[in-house]
This record gives sequence, C-alpha cells and structure tokens, in this order.
Amino acid sequence: MKTLDANVVTQIDATGKKPVLLFTLYLTGVTLHYCAYKTNIAFPHGVQSFTAKAISFGGISQSLEGQIGRVTVNFDNVSKDMAAYVNSYEFEGRMLLIQRVFLNADNNAPAAATEYNEIFYGVMEQPADIGRMWLKVTATEGKPLNRKVLNDLYEKKCRHTAGVGQCNQDGLFDLSTLTANGTADSGSTTTLVDDALTQADDYWNYGKISVTKGGITYIRKVKDFDAATDTITFDIALPVAVDNTTTYIVYKGCPKTWDACQASSAYGPSADNKANFGGHIHIGIWRES
Repeated sequence: MKTLDANVVTQIDATGKKPVLLFTLYLTGVTLHYCAYKTNIAFPHGVQSFTAKAISFGGISQSLEGQIGRVTVNFDNVSKDMAAYVNSYEFEGRMLLIQRVFLNADNNAPAAATEYNEIFYGVMEQPADIGRMWLKVTATEGKPLNRKVLNDLYEKKCRHTAGVGQCNQDGLFDLSTLTANGTADSGSTTTLVDDALTQADDYWNYGKISVTKGGITYIRKVKDFDAATDTITFDIALPVAVDNTTTYIVYKGCPKTWDACQASSAYGPSADNKANFGGHIHIGIWRES
C-alpha cells in the first residue's frame, strides 16, 4: 500500500470543501430553503436543512465593481413543486437570499451561522416563465457586499409594498385593518362576489386576494372591485370556479403614487401615509457647469 503525497492529500481535502450555494425564498406564508448540491445539507450544521435541487443561473447583471444588481435563477420543476408554490404563494415583492458556504471533508456545512458569504439579497419579480422542466425566478436590487452605490433607487414611484417593510411602520398602512375575509356568495374562475364587501368602488384595486376552495389556496391580484355588484375581479383566472363554499382574504393595495399615499382615496391608504412614501417626489436634472 502506497502513501499518497501530502500535496495530493491537501488537494483531496480541498475538493471536499468546495463551495455550495444556498437559496432562501421568503414567500408569503412559507420560506423555501434549497441548495445547489447533490444531497441535502444543514446550515448551520444540524439546524436549518436545505433541500438538494437542480439549480442554474439564467443570467446575472453586475456593475463594473462586481456588484450584482439583477439575477435570474432556474429552479428544477420536474416534479411540479415550484409551479405549485407559484400558484399558492406570492413571489413578487418577496426576498431572495443567496449564500455561499464551504463544506468540510464530511460534507457538512459550517457549524457557525456566521460562516457564509452573502452573494445576493434582493426583491423577486413575479415568475414569468413556468416550464415543465424549470421555474425561472428573477430578482433585483441586490445588496452588494462592498457598497459603492446608492442604497435607495432614485425614482418617483413608491417602491414599497403595502404591509411589507416601511409601508406600515406608523400603522397607517397596517394590513391588519385593511383586509376583509369571508365566504363568497358566488363567482366564476375570474370573479368573486360577496355582499359583505360594502367598501367604495375600486377600494380593493391594486391589492391581492387569497382564495381557498377544497382545501387549496390560490393567490391572485385584484384587477378591479365593483362596489355596485360587490364583485372582485382577478388578474389571472383560477383553475376552479368560485362558489358559496369558497373562502377568501382580500388585502388592500395602492398604486404607489404620491397622490395616493397622502390622501384617503378609495384605492389609497386609510389616512395620510406620506412618511412611508418610498419614492422621490421630484427628480432634478444634473447639468455640468
């Protein structure tokens, strides 16, 4: 039996410590943990389990300094599990975290929760490409490790989502008071009717609705609310029709404009919410002298 050279042993050990990417998707009502690896791993070791999954990058947009501003990740969807999450949970406006850890010789992640490199932390868009093989998820506004850019995007429109982050800091956009729930009277695959919805016309516009029928919950955006008929119209049709066995929770939205945030309009906040407006009212023009 021949003893391996020390340099070879060192290289073998280094292979065992290869980097692995961890993906955490913070959805509405559930958090998904995946790893781009052949087996499940736990990080910190023995605490949070990350499920092994085929994952690839569809595209990465970086600045000249290497900061990631936009990333597209493809998650394996052969078993249709990712498509089911899209159908039941909200992706848009939720966070995507990508971390890198280094496995030891026993294929275990580090025991300390601080032993990782944060690659990307950004806001997800609504998945637009749901295929038989892959689910494509795109996220933007990542947090760079070496900040040399503005932390706030300079734009006129409010970038916050109602009930998430700064939008409800002072309670004026508190979703606990800007929701309604009940059992539908009737409806269709694109509408829900409930006489208990007595709010003003367009009150639920820009919001979202959680519809449950037969024990399955579907998440949709509110395309329109008609006060005359107490009807909510969905942005995308359901795979089932709404009837009097269907329950729902509807959340008020906002068009994210300065006018809507400072006034108590039908589709705006319940009170003055200027303090939580995440945009910039005026965008000036810079001129070189």
